[in-house]
Amino acid sequence: MSRAGRLFEILQLLRGRRHPVAGAELAREAGVSLRTLYRDIAALQAMGAEIDGEPGVGYVLRPGFLMPPLMFSEEEIEALALGAAWVARRTDDGLSRAANSAMAKISAVLPQGLRMRSQDEALIIGPPWRKAQSGELKLLRGALREERKLAISYNDGKGARTQRVVWPVALGFFESVRVLVAWCELRGDFRHFRADRIEAATLLDERPPRRRSALQKEWRRSILTESDRASAYARSISGRTKGDLMSDALTFYTNPQSRGMIVHWLLEEIGAPYEIEIEDYGKSIKSPEFLAINPMGKVPAIRHGDKVVTEAAAICAYLADAFPQAGLAPPPAERGAYYRWLFFAAGCVEPAMTNHSVGWDPAADMQRRFGYGSYAAVVDTLAAALAGRRYIAGDAFSAADVYVGSMIGFGMRFGVLEKRPEFEAYWGGLENRPARLRAVEQNEKLAARQAWAPA
Repeated sequence: MSRAGRLFEILQLLRGRRHPVAGAELAREAGVSLRTLYRDIAALQAMGAEIDGEPGVGYVLRPGFLMPPLMFSEEEIEALALGAAWVARRTDDGLSRAANSAMAKISAVLPQGLRMRSQDEALIIGPPWRKAQSGELKLLRGALREERKLAISYNDGKGARTQRVVWPVALGFFESVRVLVAWCELRGDFRHFRADRIEAATLLDERPPRRRSALQKEWRRSILTESDRASAYARSISGRTKGDLMSDALTFYTNPQSRGMIVHWLLEEIGAPYEIEIEDYGKSIKSPEFLAINPMGKVPAIRHGDKVVTEAAAICAYLADAFPQAGLAPPPAERGAYYRWLFFAAGCVEPAMTNHSVGWDPAADMQRRFGYGSYAAVVDTLAAALAGRRYIAGDAFSAADVYVGSMIGFGMRFGVLEKRPEFEAYWGGLENRPARLRAVEQNEKLAARQAWAPA
């Protein structure tokens, strides 16, 4: 590192401290000897840096000292550029323009080499599943910034429309959905409103009776308690012996922003007690402990007694067999269609939708290399199988409907599966099943806890 870079690094270290820091500690963090640090401190003081202290006492940068124009490392530039690109593509028009403008201002004052790095497109942001509603998000952000009430017309997960007056608390940007956290006057409690279900919103002149910072503290306390899940689990296992619990304990490993929702729905259909272990992307999901469960480092996964099962379709098939009292699998002699469509959804529907969502479909001369052939063939086949049918594999609801229905509901919601009448009729008969609605509610709570838990 050059001397100029080293001096700047020392200033950065001092700026991050509110109290005097010993010279030895500062030298260790800067990666220099104590003698060199003393010389560098003296040089900075000679250049006008308002550093108080002396050897043996410690050093502190006076509050209010103006730093010289900021410089960034290559990795910091990449982080800024990638973050700005995400904001530009995944938020509303106002934030998109602001992100591009901010990066233009930063690039304008960078040296030529770093300016080229800031404009490098080696790191890219993939296309969103669906473009966010820019007008609504801008209004929601304005309500948060100005701390004003909102009147909204909201469609809940069951399709019921209600008129609400809410006190905005926070706006969450998840990968596939935007969520407004607010105190709801109608419910008298905190609620999470999906932005895509807000049909209309009006900014009111009236302000909430409490500041947003106070509301945020109350809301965080409300979502971080685990007592509701613990109490529900305790009730579900009451009356069972310790031996019973040890022999068939069921643990569900998931992340709220994952295919784990499919298994979550099935678990609620079964009605057996289970524990949830949340795996964070990039953290616990790649830990040695979880890799021992799934070497792929993916969710969902389950542990049932001493058995581990991964892959959502396999988990669905396993659980339907492990809990026959739930009636989620046909008799063994009648499982042809059940297995066919369960694994058609996993092996053909999902990869076809995924590739189609990023604008790629196999060319005609390459289709035989892919298990599903073409997106059009998959969609036509699935539509034909569902024509005039309430369930995919017979006259009764089964685990295959959980998986196939999840794929269809997800695909239509995010625009990666066309809304054919067969799909809409089929999904309309599944989406409001009580077990699914319970799973959705629990999943949204888990997502909120995970997203806004203190670091």
